[in-house]
Amino acid sequence: MMPPKIEGKPSDEERKAFTAARLELQGWILRDFHKTMTPTVKAVGIFLLESVNSETLFCYPSYRTICETISIGKEKTVQRAIAALVARGWLYAWRTSRTDTYNYLFLKNEEKVAQIADYLDAKRDAREEDRKRRDWTFMTTRENDSGRQMSTRERTKMSTKSMNGTHEVFLGIEGGEFSIASNPYAMASCGEDLDSPYEVPIDADEAEKVLDLICNGHSVHHLLRQTLKDFLLHGTLTPIRAMKMLEGRVAA
Repeated sequence: MMPPKIEGKPSDEERKAFTAARLELQGWILRDFHKTMTPTVKAVGIFLLESVNSETLFCYPSYRTICETISIGKEKTVQRAIAALVARGWLYAWRTSRTDTYNYLFLKNEEKVAQIADYLDAKRDAREEDRKRRDWTFMTTRENDSGRQMSTRERTKMSTKSMNGTHEVFLGIEGGEFSIASNPYAMASCGEDLDSPYEVPIDADEAEKVLDLICNGHSVHHLLRQTLKDFLLHGTLTPIRAMKMLEGRVAA
């Protein structure tokens, strides 16, 4: 027998619906590839989502609380992140007076959701065409040169791309230099094209192992790591994007 519903309190079904809607919205925010939606902006958005009250649907953490919880150094950084979420139509923010903290209400922006869905479909189609083209090139090479044990374009366990080539240092992290050649997974996975996505792992366990190699020993906040994992599982994480996201984490 179900307990009586307390007046003004959400039922179990309403709480489940709320949780499902929150997870769905979090997924769309993570997949928003607009240039203003940096890892820091998404981390702030996820924290605010986790702070939403299931009864009122509002949340109102202070800038200081956000900074201390997700390890952001400056309140200005949080303020800019919230402004980006508002500008993208994910969040509505207001306060009753200049001394009060802001109240936040999340919005499901159907227009943005449709744009992101179309973008993901286009990327998926492009990856499929790229795979077909690489498979065709591989088969042609093997047919024309049957003496080879493995062509330069043959797919390996780690990648579908060539493992040959010289890689240059392309950005610095924490005052040092990050070289593609110093990261075995990056070198094996990206070949000569830093904008080509990593191969999609077969499951979440393999994705975690791949992320360990991509992060290459750097200490990464769990929210940023989750974002990297989400991109990786959806086939949109490239070596250059991964390094830019890590650089953005350090800057924040």
